[in-house]
Amino acid sequence: MAHNQRTRLTSRLKIFLWAIALVLAITAVIPGPVIARDQAPSAEEKQACIEDVFRLCSSHIPDPTAITACLRSKQESLSQQCRYVISVRDTGHKSSNSK
Repeated sequence: MAHNQRTRLTSRLKIFLWAIALVLAITAVIPGPVIARDQAPSAEEKQACIEDVFRLCSSHIPDPTAITACLRSKQESLSQQCRYVISVRDTGHKSSNSK
């Protein structure tokens, strides 16, 4: 490989690595919003909704996305605890008087 080609390749590699480092630095400093509805349910959330899942949405087991969509579509039939969990996950805000 000629010296010029090697120099150009090295320069391009340095630019590429610099660009990757820049992207990583930016994403580390400015993370995207963490939306509650996108997070895996906690053990407490699962416990609050497990009876409703079996009663209303058992045909969607084991798909968690389909189960959550099913629970959302049947809000009126949910237990108070599960309705609270779904509303908190949808809004991302806990209310001290909602439970």
